[in-house]
Amino acid sequence: MPETTARFAAYPDADAFRHTLAADGREALAHMLMLPDQGIAGFIYPSFHAEGPGKARVKLFGPGLDVPIEEEIEVAYPADMDFGDCTLGPLHMAIRAPHKTIDLAWRGERLQFEGRYEALHPPYAFSQHPDGVPPYYGDDRTEQHGRIGADITIDRRSFRHDGFMAHDHSWGPRVWGLNQHYKWVHLITANTSIHFFEMQSFGRVHVCGYLWKDGKMRHLAQVSYDVVYDETMWQKEFVVRATDTDGRTVTAQCRTFAKTQLCWTPGVYLNEAAVTLEMDGQGGTGWVEFCWNRDYFDFAQPYVTRFGAR
Repeated sequence: MPETTARFAAYPDADAFRHTLAADGREALAHMLMLPDQGIAGFIYPSFHAEGPGKARVKLFGPGLDVPIEEEIEVAYPADMDFGDCTLGPLHMAIRAPHKTIDLAWRGERLQFEGRYEALHPPYAFSQHPDGVPPYYGDDRTEQHGRIGADITIDRRSFRHDGFMAHDHSWGPRVWGLNQHYKWVHLITANTSIHFFEMQSFGRVHVCGYLWKDGKMRHLAQVSYDVVYDETMWQKEFVVRATDTDGRTVTAQCRTFAKTQLCWTPGVYLNEAAVTLEMDGQGGTGWVEFCWNRDYFDFAQPYVTRFGAR
C-alpha cells in the first residue's frame, strides 16, 4: 500500500467490520458505481440500525437505462452477523482483507452483480482529522477509492465492467437534516484522487478530506470549486482545486453523465451526480452529491438560470 505520514497511522482492521451501536446508531457501507461507457451509475448500499432490521438497497440510473433499477429489502439480521460474511436478501458482502478487498454481490430481479473491490490506498478516517467528524453525522467514518471488477447482468443483458469505485463506511448517529447543505465529493484516477466532505450546519462550515497522489495521502489544506448548474439546479459541471498540507495542488474538471435525486429523509434532497473527469492529465470517474434543504431547493430552483450562474 502507498506511503502515509505519521498523521495517518494504520487504521484498525477491526473498524472495517461491524460496530456496537448506541440506541440511535446507524451503520452503513456505500459502494458507488460509475459506468460511463454504459451510461449507467448507481450504488449498492447496506445499512443497519441498532434497533430494527437491516436494509439493503441497490439503485442504477442514467441514460443507458430505459427505466432505473430500484430494489430494496428490509430484513432482520442475526446479532452475530459481521461484514466478513454478510447476507441481506439479494445482497452478499464479504470483507476478504480489511480496508483492502471486498467481494460484493447483488442477486435481484433486474440486476445480477458479482464483483470484487480492491482498494487503491489506505482508508481516510475522519477521526484522523484535527476537527474529527461532526457528532450528529457519526462516531466515525472512512472514505476510500479503489477498483471494481464485476460481471453484471441487467434485464438479461450481460457485460463485464472494470472501473473505479468510491467506498465509504460510517457508524453512529445520523441526523441528515442538520445539514443546511453539504457536498460529498469523490474524484478518482489511477494515480491521483481527491475526496472532500463540506458540511454547513449550525452556522459553521466543516471540511474534511484528502489528496492521494504519487503514493502519498495528505489532508486537504484548502479546497475551492466552481459549479455549473443546469436549468433544474443540478450540478452539470464541477471544477475542483485542492491543495494538501504538503502544498501539492491538483485541479479536476468534471462533467455529469448520470443523475438522480434521493428523498431518504424528511426535509432533505440528495442530488446525486456521477461524473467523468480529467485530473493531472488522466481520465477518471467520480461522484458529486449535493445535499439540499428541500424548502431552499424548491424556492431557489426557478431562479437558478437567472442568478445561479457563476
